[in-house]
Amino acid sequence: MIKCKSCGRENDDSFSFCLDCGGDLKSSPAGAATGTAPSAPATQPTPTAATTPSPTKESAAPATGATPTVDKPKPAPAMGTTPTAEKPKPAAPATGATPAADKPKPVAPSSPAPVEKAATAKPVATDTAICSKCGASVAAGNTFCSSCGNKMGEDAAKGSTMFIHVASPDAVKQVKARMVLIKPDGSEGTVFTVAAEKTALGRSQGIIMFPKDQYISPKHAELFFKEGKLTVKDIDSLNGIYFRIKDETSIYPGTYFRIGRQLLRLEVPGDFQALDIKTPEGDDSTFWGSPPPKVWARLVQVLEGGKIGEIHLLTQAEVIIGREDGEIRFPEDGFISSRHCLLRNKDGDCFIRDLGSSNGTYLRIRDSQELVNDDRIQIGNQVLKVDIS
Repeated sequence: MIKCKSCGRENDDSFSFCLDCGGDLKSSPAGAATGTAPSAPATQPTPTAATTPSPTKESAAPATGATPTVDKPKPAPAMGTTPTAEKPKPAAPATGATPAADKPKPVAPSSPAPVEKAATAKPVATDTAICSKCGASVAAGNTFCSSCGNKMGEDAAKGSTMFIHVASPDAVKQVKARMVLIKPDGSEGTVFTVAAEKTALGRSQGIIMFPKDQYISPKHAELFFKEGKLTVKDIDSLNGIYFRIKDETSIYPGTYFRIGRQLLRLEVPGDFQALDIKTPEGDDSTFWGSPPPKVWARLVQVLEGGKIGEIHLLTQAEVIIGREDGEIRFPEDGFISSRHCLLRNKDGDCFIRDLGSSNGTYLRIRDSQELVNDDRIQIGNQVLKVDIS
């Protein structure tokens, strides 16, 4: 048994920590142990002078637990002489002990025999608890774990672990929103958590920032997340916010949309621009030219810097735009699918539909747009996917 140097409780030799106070038993001084004194291993007893036989009765028997030694025979007295009684020699004192004058000091017993160990074995507990720190079984009623010294209590083995950032179990059930950045190769990149009711996006201002994208305004947009609903709002940015359409959507004159690397604007046909031609004096003839087409709209390509590029007159009821097929083609743009999208005139109203393209068709939103799970928006050169769960 090992006595705790802090509270005095006797603990089993196999324990590392006291059952009452949790003190470290391994750091206790050698003198704190009870029952037996420390000794050399039983298999290698240290021979001492205490095992030398003596004529007295008390010293004739070997010490308990020590290995008896064989006495060497004494030489017989010479013929014709009277034997004299020899005084017993005092036994040599054990190391660190005071020699006795009348009898030798018994040798310190060796380690207890297995039978004695079994007598002080740890009792089997009928009711145990599990230590929350090391998982060892601890007898019910013990204040501390004998294996690791952890303090036991009612709360130690009950309940379940909760994340430190969760205020309550109800918070786990709350809907959360994230914006996932889509890389140019289509894989997912950085994930931005929308934790507050209002989150700003921009190049140099806001929570979500893209400092290297010069097509994003310093403060470009705001995300509003409340009661599980997410809305994006344009903050008067130069290049706006584009929303990827999923179904056929109506568009109006002045609407911008993006496919691949192309920015296109739908416009009403209006009057055709007249040429500056001088009519000779006295000539009342009519200028000859191509018959004017029946145009329901025109599609203008907007170049970088805000310049006008190609102008396409829409005369057919359905116009396909693509890289290889369709009435309007952009063969040099590798981000446009072969058949990308379709513009349709229905009773004077215009509709646009994506034809299953790889990179989608994006419309510029007006003011704000409600977002649902898996929606995608485009600001500058960045594509963000909505994840609401």
